[in-house]
Amino acid sequence: MRAGRVGTTEIIFNDYFLLLLGLYFLMGVLPQALMLFAAVAWHESCHALAASRLGWQVQGIELFPFGGVARLLRPPGRDSRDEALIALAGPAASLLLALGIYVASFFASLTPAWLLFFRQVNLILGLFNLWPGLPLDGGRVYRALRSKYAGIYRATVEGVYGGKALAFLLGAGSIAGFIFKMVDLQGLALALFIYCIARQEGEMAPYMFWQEFWRQRGKKKDGEVRSKTGRVSWLAAGPELTLARAVRSFSPNAFNLVAVIGKGGRLEGILTETEIIQELLEGGDNSLEALLRR
Repeated sequence: MRAGRVGTTEIIFNDYFLLLLGLYFLMGVLPQALMLFAAVAWHESCHALAASRLGWQVQGIELFPFGGVARLLRPPGRDSRDEALIALAGPAASLLLALGIYVASFFASLTPAWLLFFRQVNLILGLFNLWPGLPLDGGRVYRALRSKYAGIYRATVEGVYGGKALAFLLGAGSIAGFIFKMVDLQGLALALFIYCIARQEGEMAPYMFWQEFWRQRGKKKDGEVRSKTGRVSWLAAGPELTLARAVRSFSPNAFNLVAVIGKGGRLEGILTETEIIQELLEGGDNSLEALLRR
């Protein structure tokens, strides 16, 4: 449900978000739920503010039952450092708000229980999002830093593994806690939510790779494509590796050469990124060995 618009940013309440509010109302914990969602809204708004300051387009903020997401559009030519800064803005804002409440309560003679709860929510939200797995903010920071060395595809896949690992730990912990009557199954619902979103991130990895690859190839300088001379990325692979798998390890910031290594460490041949991409564009996805024999 579209709740409104702040400037050019659209605010969206996910349908399950509204359903959960109704459930919390029936359970008699609606005030606590509203404070949780206020903390999430603050967290996501700071993501959006950081993105806007860095020149990114903020398309909207959507609130889910267990979190939220700021939908951003990266402007052309921006590097991964921006993504890391934007991702860190959310946890930093949550932790600073928790710290501010702590300092205020330290000097106050009496601190309301609801304010202490709000401080705890922001502290947990800030720390939880630093986990290095997608779709959490720590996973986006990891991807931004890792992609400089391993490429956007591999960095995304590794971040997805981190997110799925967290989902498994949360799910297992929630089930164990429920069996021993320590917690309810809300943790299991959160685990399923994280797993599903992490899986979606993984499905987007190939598209992100090609987008970044062609963006780097399309950079212009004085009307001409920038030369890659002197920036060569060497990759070693077995002859049975498919072309599509080889491309996933390409660096978008260099010209890629693939050394095909056969049995006994013998060099079978060298393929350039041009040869491999041309073959893929023509619809072929054979092995490196098959391309060498052509």
